[in-house]
Amino acid sequence: MNMETYAAFVLFVIVMTGTPGAGNLTMMGIGQTTGFRSAIPFLIGTTVGAVSLDSTVALGLGKLIQTSPGLSTIMKVCGTCYILYLGWKLLSMRLGNHAVARRFSFWEGVVLHPLNPKSWAMALVGFGMLADPAVPLLRQVAVFVLTFMVFQVSFHSIWGLAGAAILRTFKSPAILTGVNCALVAVMVGATVYALFV
Repeated sequence: MNMETYAAFVLFVIVMTGTPGAGNLTMMGIGQTTGFRSAIPFLIGTTVGAVSLDSTVALGLGKLIQTSPGLSTIMKVCGTCYILYLGWKLLSMRLGNHAVARRFSFWEGVVLHPLNPKSWAMALVGFGMLADPAVPLLRQVAVFVLTFMVFQVSFHSIWGLAGAAILRTFKSPAILTGVNCALVAVMVGATVYALFV
């Protein structure tokens, strides 16, 4: 792969991992609800999940999903349900619902990207940009996965830290609840948009 191709791929990864999506918005929501430190297990989980997804897509699973309408539909339904669950949990934590007062876990992070339609689209398009039959597959997979991982961890962290800054800056429960509602609305809206538009 040449540097021009890789530079275009890096730009794609920056745009895709830096913009609002389920991972970034959940990290921001956790940060502004319980602080950045509490988001670290979830962040580690999202990294494991993203690396797993990117590796399997690069090794051929993406083609299987694309060519199987039934499997694709199941993934979309499961993904939408999980995004709705994340939104419900974020809102419930902010509203003080003790039934869901526990913090986001490592395992909730692990399944985020494999169940997120945006993550699948990013991985499929991204590897398509980078794929080169002249380059050994394992080298391509390593470059693809490591590049996505670096930017995903960086941007998830930035969004989480931004959420924690909101928590430190605004003490009003009404403002913090309003921010959470906006985050959840954007997260669910972006997922619906990715699925149906």
